[in-house]
Amino acid sequence: MHLLRPFFFITGALLFLSSEACPQSQIPDRGSSARARKNTNTSSVEGKKAFESICATCHGLDGRGGERGPDIARRQELRRRTDSQLLEILQQGRPAAGMPAFAALGAEELQRIRAYVRALQGIGPASALPGDSERGKSLFFGKAGCSQCHMMNGAGGFLGADLSNYGASQSPAEIRNAILNINRDPDPRSRTVVVTLRNGSVLTGLARNEDNFSLQLQSLDGSFHLLNKSDILHREVQPTTPMPSGYDSLLSPAELDDLVKYLVHEAERIEPQP
Repeated sequence: MHLLRPFFFITGALLFLSSEACPQSQIPDRGSSARARKNTNTSSVEGKKAFESICATCHGLDGRGGERGPDIARRQELRRRTDSQLLEILQQGRPAAGMPAFAALGAEELQRIRAYVRALQGIGPASALPGDSERGKSLFFGKAGCSQCHMMNGAGGFLGADLSNYGASQSPAEIRNAILNINRDPDPRSRTVVVTLRNGSVLTGLARNEDNFSLQLQSLDGSFHLLNKSDILHREVQPTTPMPSGYDSLLSPAELDDLVKYLVHEAERIEPQP
């Protein structure tokens, strides 16, 4: 903080800032943050225009592929590339795949296109997301119960998928939607299976492998059961997955932000493979 030196005059108590105590060069520019936001918005608009005029012909306006080019918004291989690797692709192209080089556009233009591709992928720095990753970690291994089924960096259960790199292939919006609407349209392979055996015992879990004669079932406690189909009296595939629903009531919006940020933050810690 600058030191203020008040000067009082007989005609009234008027307070001035001495130019010596607060030189003009140190006075905060109140318009700087507004100009920064304007520059960011301008760059985003220019990146969008460049992408639509140069890239969308092959890859589609949403980056999800067209008749001449592949999906670059959801393709996991490309999402895992670093920014420098993505920029190298733009600069040098991929002649064998029919993609020309765009180095002639200049570094600044290519950076804008790269940033817009990242926006289409829903990828951005975790620091820009709302929430707190440390609180999210506590939720993952505590209140939310995610670690009962899912593993994160070697810790947790293995009934569900390993989520260590999940945040690298899904946008924050997609992660939130998966948490809140997991049972809206589940993958058939992840639906709960209830098996009744001829001896009267009932097993509930996920079908991991199956052939004409046997069924490998992983029960909810993580155990694997190799069952002969001749021993199965009845099998029912339920419309839901083992993952519980109701996270919209279990977790507050702020806690959902924390959990999403934790998943994104952990994925960003994993060094992308070239």
